[in-house]
Amino acid sequence: MNNQNTNRNACAQWDDRCMMTDLLDTAKHITEVYGAYVCEGSSDTLRQVLQDNMDATANDQFQIFQQMQQRGWYQTKAAQQQDVQQAKQKFAQQKQQLM
Repeated sequence: MNNQNTNRNACAQWDDRCMMTDLLDTAKHITEVYGAYVCEGSSDTLRQVLQDNMDATANDQFQIFQQMQQRGWYQTKAAQQQDVQQAKQKFAQQKQQLM
């Protein structure tokens, strides 16, 4: 949430970039919260509703990200195949350690 507050303070005049940055930060936070509640839900019906909401919010987040990227407001580096493989191995190892 600190990042979100920083962005709000940096945007004295709310232009499109500031609004989209705020939307992206908010969507990230909401998705994170839904994730915690999905894991802790005591009812299958409730968990499904939360999962559906989380999926919809994650899709919204991705669409905002894509719009920002197209406008040059969110730059990312293309992942090399070797980096992808290393990340997959790393997370597979971490998962195995938790089990």
